Formats: sequence, structure tokens, C-alpha cells
Amino acid sequence: MAKNVVFSIVFVLASISFFSQGNADMSLIENVCKKTFDYKLCVSSLKSNPRSFNTDVKGLARIMIDVTQSKIEVMIRVVQQLGKNASDLRERECLDNVCYPEYGRSRSDIKQAIEDLQSNSFREAYTDVHYVYSNEEECENSFAELEIKSPMTTINTHFAAFCKITEDIIGILLK
Repeated sequence: MAKNVVFSIVFVLASISFFSQGNADMSLIENVCKKTFDYKLCVSSLKSNPRSFNTDVKGLARIMIDVTQSKIEVMIRVVQQLGKNASDLRERECLDNVCYPEYGRSRSDIKQAIEDLQSNSFREAYTDVHYVYSNEEECENSFAELEIKSPMTTINTHFAAFCKITEDIIGILLK
């Protein structure tokens, strides 16, 4: 009987410790996301990644950089597919000659952001992510300059939100 009581006490203490840690981590996520461009998108992005529950602000920034990096790869595939299927020559030129190279630069910029974040060069990491965001803007602006509808607007807007959230989290590290 004494073993059962000891076991129960240990189990309860372990459970309290486990659940209070989860609440503390969720609190960090919520507090950080309150300082970003899109609270809901930030929270949902971080909550969906198990690494978010055992880290600090720098770790959350890294997770969002990783999310942004994966979005870049999606963007590149979308641009390639749209370029192959575009019937309008001007649209194809924007996709192939502006958007594709810009997202290629984003690959390099986001890799540099990872290196800068790891070395605690937060200002540089922030700038790197801003370049990623600027590359997206260049793609979108290429269509506007030709006064044609961009097939990328929806996906670029969504992508820009991730870039802004990532910038905002890195910005917390600058304070």
C-alpha cells in the first residue's frame, strides 16, 4: 500500500511538472506572437511544431526561419509550374525572369539568416529575412509594372506574412 501511495505522489508530481512546462512554453509562444504581424498565424505555426515547446525566443525565431525556408521551396516549385503553363508571354517572362531568380536569391538569403541567427548576429538575420520579403515584392511588382494580373498574389501575400512574423520575432532579440 505504501508503494502505491509513493507511486501516486511521484506520478502526480511528474504530471504537474510536465503540464506546467507545457503551459509555460505556450505562454512564451503567445507572448512572442502578440508582438508579431499576425498573432493567429504565428501561434498556429509555432504550435504545430513540437520544437516550439522546449525553446526560447531565439529557438522560436529559428523555427519560423525554417518555416519560411520551406515556403520558399514551395514558391519555387509553384513559379516553375506556372511558368511552364503560362499562355501569356508577358506572364511567363515575369515568372521565369523575375520571380524564379528572386526566389532563388531567397534561398541564399534564408540560409544566411540561419547562420546569422546561430551566431547571434540578430541584426544581420533580421536584414536577411527582410531581403527574402523584398524578393517576394519584386516578383509581385513585375506583374504590376506590366499591368497584368499576377498569378502569385495570393501565395505571395501568404508568404509575406510568414516573412513579417519571422522579422518580428528576430526583432524581439534585438531589444
